[in-house]
Amino acid sequence: MNASESLSAGDALEEIGRMRRRVGRSAKWAGWLFLVWGVAAIFYWCAMFFAPPVVRTVAVISWVGMTVLSMIYAYRQGVYGRDYSRMTCWVTIVWAGTLVGATAFGSYVLPEHPSGWWVAAGLAVAVATAVPVLYAFWRLRPWEGDR
Repeated sequence: MNASESLSAGDALEEIGRMRRRVGRSAKWAGWLFLVWGVAAIFYWCAMFFAPPVVRTVAVISWVGMTVLSMIYAYRQGVYGRDYSRMTCWVTIVWAGTLVGATAFGSYVLPEHPSGWWVAAGLAVAVATAVPVLYAFWRLRPWEGDR
């Protein structure tokens, strides 16, 4: 569509709908990325709480690599939906809080060799760290059609 062309009211409404669908599609990738991060968070914290040091090192390297690749990918997408932009700020703040809480739990509360209920507590904390990004995944509903 050319900016110099005159639009009828119906054409303008149709163009607005087309652009809204395009922006909605551009936010779908973020929903799937939130799902990946939620699943990865559970595995990461389970590794940090219960795995031997070698696995922990691999988990940390993988986490940092995934963070860098996700940031590059998100930057390259270019267009974001309004739902994505508004929600990402709050999800990031809450998720950072859960990550800090999980770090404190692993450092100060969880015994060196957990067993029994400590394993259940560690699993609960690992799942709790994934809740903010899984919520964002659910809110964006990337499995639905054009928005």
